[in-house]
Amino acid sequence: MRKFYVMLLMFLSLLLCTNVVNADSNYLAFEDLTISSGNLLGDFSSSDYKTYYKNVDKRKFMGWRTYTAHKDIECSYITETLFSYYNNGYSAIEYEYSLDRKTTSKLSLSASGSIGIKTSSTKPAFKNNLDSSLKLSADYTSSEEIEESYTVKLDVDAGTQVDLYIYGEGLITNGVAARYFFWVRVNRGGYEAFVVTTQYQRLEKTRI
Repeated sequence: MRKFYVMLLMFLSLLLCTNVVNADSNYLAFEDLTISSGNLLGDFSSSDYKTYYKNVDKRKFMGWRTYTAHKDIECSYITETLFSYYNNGYSAIEYEYSLDRKTTSKLSLSASGSIGIKTSSTKPAFKNNLDSSLKLSADYTSSEEIEESYTVKLDVDAGTQVDLYIYGEGLITNGVAARYFFWVRVNRGGYEAFVVTTQYQRLEKTRI
């Protein structure tokens, strides 16, 4: 009878286990991302995982064990360069640029191992209710939809280059987690949450 229950638990663990590796979200595609300290999830080494997993490998009856490696790391980023205009002539050039943008969420997630991510019309979330176990601050649970229209008029002076890009700042929290079902570990991997705290367009003019 005992052997039957062991086999049943092993079967259930296979049914519940999903294998989603490196479910990257859009902040990893930014042109530039600079963090003040710590490491991004994508930079975790095998040694890092080995060290962090020690904090979540103690089995439990049901639910998640989580460990936060880096909390609220401050970062700055450039999402994209909207335009770059180079004037190597002898007189100024009048320039006008228009852009319509729509931002649907200020929260992005990434995961490794068998921690999955689900998307919806409102915001992304980790699978199997990991979000509630992480107890992230309110900033990480909010979502918003913003529509913006930009019109930029400027003179590009002779011998200068003008660059317009989207600049922002945010917070990153990451770590590892493991989920258990009747003492059996069914999911384990790394998680990362990125939230935008401010974002705006920046115009720079430099001499060439």
